[in-house]
Amino acid sequence: MPPEQNPPEKKEVSSASSPLKQIRTFQGDVAQALSSQNESLFSIQQGEHLKQGRGLTVPSGTPEASAEGKEKFLLLLVGTLLLLGLAGVGGWYTYTEFIRKTTPPEVLAPTSRFIGAESTKEINTGPLARDTFFSALVDASAGMKPSELRHFVLKDGANANASSTSVAKFLTMLESSAPGSLVRAFEPIFMLGSLGESRFILLKLASFENAFGGMLNWEKTMSDDIGPLFATRDLVKSIGSESVFRDVISRNKDVRVLFAGTTTEPVLLYSFFDNQVLIITDRLETLQTLIDRLSREKLTR
Repeated sequence: MPPEQNPPEKKEVSSASSPLKQIRTFQGDVAQALSSQNESLFSIQQGEHLKQGRGLTVPSGTPEASAEGKEKFLLLLVGTLLLLGLAGVGGWYTYTEFIRKTTPPEVLAPTSRFIGAESTKEINTGPLARDTFFSALVDASAGMKPSELRHFVLKDGANANASSTSVAKFLTMLESSAPGSLVRAFEPIFMLGSLGESRFILLKLASFENAFGGMLNWEKTMSDDIGPLFATRDLVKSIGSESVFRDVISRNKDVRVLFAGTTTEPVLLYSFFDNQVLIITDRLETLQTLIDRLSREKLTR
């Protein structure tokens, strides 16, 4: 029988000398990248997903996710603020338009209105002479109530932008012989009005001293110059040379009054409200009403 032979010893084949290459896996690539290229796990995953043509959702909690969240928050905040701003501007515009359309237009009082009036009538003095003005004044007084105060606005023209008639031009139109020093003592703007049937003139003073002396000098011709303006114009015609102005005290106020002859009925009177305003009218009751209204106007300023 042939001698027994020992089986040949198995030699271990090291993987280093093996001609077969080790099977490559993703886990191996990851391990190699982590050790040799110092890449992070997230960057490796992102690269793989980009190779496959799809993006990678950023995990929450990473710096990239925090930056993206802040950007979205800022965009949302800016958009919200913009919408709120637009809403505020729209609300403000709507409110102002509502106020503008519902508020009645402000009525500006004429510069010649020194006291409140219930009604106003304009008279164009441009083409008028003395007698035609008196007729126009009578027409403008038509339909008044007994206690109504009406302001006659005298204009130098028919259009709305026409200037007010000055006191100097007014006295010239009436062919008045008032002293020049008196006319210069008046401010240009004055108020002509009617209280029921009674008429009045309010004149602002530039110089009280000149106005006081000038009025005393004007008393000789005042009834002829401006008498036809007033409700007592018929009595003015009957006044003789014996009729003169006399001093009267009415409610502690000094008043110069022209009476019709020997009667106690006033035809024309004037009084200084203060050192700034002169009142000319035809009734003591009208004078007191004007003083009361001027006092109220003075207190409200």
